Amino acid sequence: MISIEVAPEALGQVRVAISPLWETVASLQLLAPDRPVPWPYSKWAESARRRLAGRPGGELIRCFRDLAGPVPAFLTPLPTAPMRTIEEELADLRQTPTDLVRAQLARRVVADPSGGGGPEPWLRWCVDAFDDYWQIALRPYWAMIRSALHDDVLHRGHTLATRGPAALLDQLEGRLQWEPPRLLLAGSAPSVSVRCDRSLVVVPLLFGRRTLCCVSDTGSVAVSFQARGAAMLESRHPGTNERLDRPERGDRLRILVGRARAAVLRGLATPTTTSALASSLGLSASTVSEHLSALVAANVVRRRRVGGRVLYELDRAGDALLGYLDNDA
Repeated sequence: MISIEVAPEALGQVRVAISPLWETVASLQLLAPDRPVPWPYSKWAESARRRLAGRPGGELIRCFRDLAGPVPAFLTPLPTAPMRTIEEELADLRQTPTDLVRAQLARRVVADPSGGGGPEPWLRWCVDAFDDYWQIALRPYWAMIRSALHDDVLHRGHTLATRGPAALLDQLEGRLQWEPPRLLLAGSAPSVSVRCDRSLVVVPLLFGRRTLCCVSDTGSVAVSFQARGAAMLESRHPGTNERLDRPERGDRLRILVGRARAAVLRGLATPTTTSALASSLGLSASTVSEHLSALVAANVVRRRRVGGRVLYELDRAGDALLGYLDNDA
């Protein structure tokens, strides 16, 4: 358990930031363990492992698999802007002080595919491996991931602006619990207490299911949480807005709820509006609206207003329904 005591000054400085590097680390932590990757990441994981075989990015997966203890903090630095590119973050990572790398690696058993020689060659190898991993495993999906993260940030920003920072912290998904004045992060052993005096940064991660990052730097603290919209990784082609083809035979979701309603559910892998969903599915807005009303009434889908738009997204029951029934067999 990590307990973050948030000072009143820091509570007034809560912000949301997107970090491609944090997302990369989270996906590695999801991919590295020798166990099945859960829905909705299974198709992505199968493709990534196959394409990374024999590459530096594949070595990076093995490095994370052998990692003893938490990820070295310098791999997930505190975000300094609402969103930066992976190139900018890797450039900063390459400039990490050697003493810091040496100190943090000394406390962990870390594989060294660089050929040895100390922290400098290890860091050079690590940054190059991160770049290779990004290009193969995440870049083809990044347009979709970024869209989902932007929608999540828009939702959090609306909560922050209209209801205040305490309401934002109270709604964070995953293993976070807001018990004023402390933000509790479950699942970390041994217990650690952190003081946040300056600012608190919350980082949405689409790959945040099995990871929980927390870094502290001169009174500021950054923590990750599970973002909404991860189902898109199972239901969309990378780099496009096209849905994966679904064979009619054995399509359990379609058998259960019907062709159109199954298409609507799959189309809600990322939050969207009625008109946008109707356009992407080739259905009339009235038909989509009728299905959405039924799904909302069944607590499978939820609606929320963001500015002048009404967005629809899968609720927990909708995620579970797709997880059990959305198959290609």
